[in-house]
Amino acid sequence: MDIKSLFKKYIVPHEINFVSMLQQQAIAIDHMIEDLSSCFIEANQLSCDAIMEDVHNTKNIKETNMKQLLNAFITPIDRESIYRTITGLDAISISVKHFVQETKAYKIHELSQYRKLFRYIKKGSKKLKLGFEALDKNDHFEVAKLADEVRKITDKISQEYIKQMVKLAQLKDVSYMFKHREILFQLKQIGNHLHNAANTLEDIVIKMD
Repeated sequence: MDIKSLFKKYIVPHEINFVSMLQQQAIAIDHMIEDLSSCFIEANQLSCDAIMEDVHNTKNIKETNMKQLLNAFITPIDRESIYRTITGLDAISISVKHFVQETKAYKIHELSQYRKLFRYIKKGSKKLKLGFEALDKNDHFEVAKLADEVRKITDKISQEYIKQMVKLAQLKDVSYMFKHREILFQLKQIGNHLHNAANTLEDIVIKMD
C-alpha cells in the first residue's frame, strides 16, 4: 500500500461531499422562501403552517453541515469559504424567522401590496439554488453567471424597498407606518443575505479555479 492510500485510509477515513451539502442547504432555503411567498401573497394556509417547520429544517441542515466541517481533517475546497457559505445561507433562514415572528406579533397575515418584493426574493432564491446546482456539476462559468444574476435581483429588491418606504412616509397612520417599516426592513434583510450568499458562492469557484 502506497503512502497516499495509507493517508486516505487512516487520516481521511471518508470523503465528505461539501458541495452537495451546501446544495441541500440552498434547496431547503428556496423551499422556505416559496412557502413564505405563498403564505403572505397567496394566503395559502398550508404554506403558512409550514414556514416555521421549514426554518427548523434549514437550521438542522446548517448544524449538520457545520458539524461535518468542524470534524473534517481536510476539505476539497477552501474551509473558510465553506464556513461563510453555511452561515450565509443560515442568515437567510434567520431573517425569515424574524419576519414571521414580527408579522405574528403585529397580527399581519397578508401583504399583497409587497407582491413585487416577494417576487424578487423568490427569483433571487431560485437563481441561488441553481448556482449551487451548477457548482455541483462543476460548471464554474454558470455559477459566476447565476451569482451575478442574484446580485442584480437584490439590487431590484433594494430599489423596491425604497419605493415602498417612500409610500409609507406619506401616511398619517403612525402605528401602520411603524409596523410596516419593520416588515419591509426584514424583507430587505433577506435580499441582503441573498446578495452575500451569491458572493460567497462565487468566491468558492474563484478559489477552485
